[in-house]
Amino acid sequence: MGFSNRDFTLLDTRLFKAFMAAAETRSFTHAATRAHMTQSGVSQHIAKLEEQIGVTLFKRIGKKVVLTDAGDALTQYIRHQMLTTQQFMDEVHAMETRIVGLVSYAMPPSCLMSPHFPMLLERRLAHPDIELKISLTSTQDVVQMVLDDRADFGFVTEKNDHPLLEYRLFCQEEYVLVSRDPSDGKRPSESVILEQAFINYPGSGYYYDRWLKHALPERCNLNAYSLTYAGEINSIHGAIDMVVGGLGVAVLPSHCVASQLEDGTLHRVETDKPLMNNIYITTIKGHDYPSRVEQVIDWFFDMTH
Repeated sequence: MGFSNRDFTLLDTRLFKAFMAAAETRSFTHAATRAHMTQSGVSQHIAKLEEQIGVTLFKRIGKKVVLTDAGDALTQYIRHQMLTTQQFMDEVHAMETRIVGLVSYAMPPSCLMSPHFPMLLERRLAHPDIELKISLTSTQDVVQMVLDDRADFGFVTEKNDHPLLEYRLFCQEEYVLVSRDPSDGKRPSESVILEQAFINYPGSGYYYDRWLKHALPERCNLNAYSLTYAGEINSIHGAIDMVVGGLGVAVLPSHCVASQLEDGTLHRVETDKPLMNNIYITTIKGHDYPSRVEQVIDWFFDMTH
């Protein structure tokens, strides 16, 4: 037999089973047992394989069959193919179980100061193939980014009635009015509140509206526009520094000023009861998100349970 004019793309790999059984046992009889075939079936498969390849694969020595050089080369080829196939299957399985790629989400700046985010970074260290892209913006802009597919999901401080969005409760945060000066422990009157100079910072309007309705429910007409402002700054960190510096007061999520309240740098202005607000994770309703996005969302919910 020769190699000329042979189309190896037509090689029937189903014949490899009988061939490998015979190559490893050096016996067509034993090969039949291993391959769960008849002896004649083994012989037929090997003969057909030799015809397809164009070479003799075995030679008989007594009662045993011995591989020819071509047969030995074929066993190495088949083992290499089996190893390559297994490596491919392992890689496919790893791709299914490994978190790989970009996950983007948006949230108000105060959320970045939440104690949950250091925990997220610890999770991220265990998955180096995932890239996190975080956008800090207002709740309104978070919603628009999710709708425009510029963010996979977002954190928001209030629900929007948009029909494409769904919301899952993530956690609650407390809003507090803080000042450098100690409070007398009593709920402040309307006149005392309106005499204060407030710090304007991104997203503060929502906090001020909520706090005024909570602290002075009888004055439902009051809102952030009713307040006097000492200044404006474009970061929540800067707003905290301004309050610490005595330049004004501000309503902030309590976790943002936890250390300052603990060490006495800042003081909370008391109300009849705490003002709690829900934080939601919002996504597109019914959207089939990649597994990496679902995994990161699950990380966040794991932190709150």
